Amino acid sequence: MSTTIRPDNLRAALDAKLAAATSQLIDLREAEQPRITLHLSPREIVGTFLLHARSLYPIVDAFGRAQAGELQFSTWYQQWTEKLGDADRALWKRLRDRQLHAHGDELIDVEISLAAGPATTAHGSAPGARPEVRKQLVRLAADPNRAASAVCGDYLRLATRFAHDFVRDHAQFLPK
Repeated sequence: MSTTIRPDNLRAALDAKLAAATSQLIDLREAEQPRITLHLSPREIVGTFLLHARSLYPIVDAFGRAQAGELQFSTWYQQWTEKLGDADRALWKRLRDRQLHAHGDELIDVEISLAAGPATTAHGSAPGARPEVRKQLVRLAADPNRAASAVCGDYLRLATRFAHDFVRDHAQFLPK
């Protein structure tokens, strides 16, 4: 299903998707902090982040093909991806790929230990003993040695650049 955006709504649509992805990235960075954050689920946050960040491409694709034409948009997109460095191009392709919509398949669970404060108690622990507190986080399976927020931050940087470059290069199709 493609979404066609009117020219006068394109900037607002792209900005809304970027703002939503940015909000999720902020929550993800908070969830990854080495303290208890019961109200934040890193797995859900990454899934929602990817949903918003990935939604930029179909919007731009549908608009570009409708306004500039199939050949012109395809050529622009190929040139845009060729300007990316190897690492950025691989990240863009991997995370933009619409076939990776099953967020659970691309995430792995990671546990970290948290320093338990004096007010933290655990059922069955000896009085005065500091219980070990573990926190469940996620990482992207394709990049298991980096925090999910770092990978998502890089992807958001690329998504922002993609949206900016598209608007800049296709300004003739947008109202002034």
